[in-house]
Amino acid sequence: MQRLPGILGFFLLAAALAAASASPSDAGPRNKWSVSCGADKGAITRSGNTWTFKTSSNHCVGGTFNQRAEINTRRFSATTRGTYRVQTFVSMRANPPGRFDIMQIHDGRYGCAPPLKIQVQSSGEITFDSAFKSGSGGTKNCVKNRALLKGGSPGRIRQDGTEYKLDVIFDFDGNGGFDVIVFLDDRLQISGTYSFVAGKGYREATHFRIKHGVYSKQLFQYEMRSRDLSVKRVRLAN
Repeated sequence: MQRLPGILGFFLLAAALAAASASPSDAGPRNKWSVSCGADKGAITRSGNTWTFKTSSNHCVGGTFNQRAEINTRRFSATTRGTYRVQTFVSMRANPPGRFDIMQIHDGRYGCAPPLKIQVQSSGEITFDSAFKSGSGGTKNCVKNRALLKGGSPGRIRQDGTEYKLDVIFDFDGNGGFDVIVFLDDRLQISGTYSFVAGKGYREATHFRIKHGVYSKQLFQYEMRSRDLSVKRVRLAN
């Protein structure tokens, strides 16, 4: 797929979502899922095509987030080029609602936000977080990626057990960057770009993983279900 410029490209991607079709090429490691860093017993279970996530302490090294029940794909190269669609049907139940990350693109760094976090606020609004990392130190070497910090979604993910169709399209540029666009029930929500720029001292990713589940700074009680989770390489209508 030829990369589309700026916001115009995102609107064209939105118009083309319904026309997206699976490519004959396999999504490979981008569709091979396993538990990320471990989780408390019973916090992550799978029955058929449904993953269930419940409150767990964070078993990963580093960071300040205390709760994590996540799965991740196998590593794939940061020089990957192509367009991929992550699709799942999710329902979240928490009272009171919590703030959490539902999906990430991670490159293995410590101490900074990854290239992308797709967040669900306690209001249900969907937002992004993203940073560049320089050096090997902690949070003092983090530079926020302003291109992914531009407001939130018009739609909401209510935490009352309602099921939503979640589609996330990633267009990887082959140079450690990507465009991202998020749909909820086939409606465009938010979009943005992570673009690595050489020469600024930023850490250059060698690989990415896609992560999915519930990752939060604070512990809160919840149950999230994710049904028919898949990653497919897609072609989008011109």
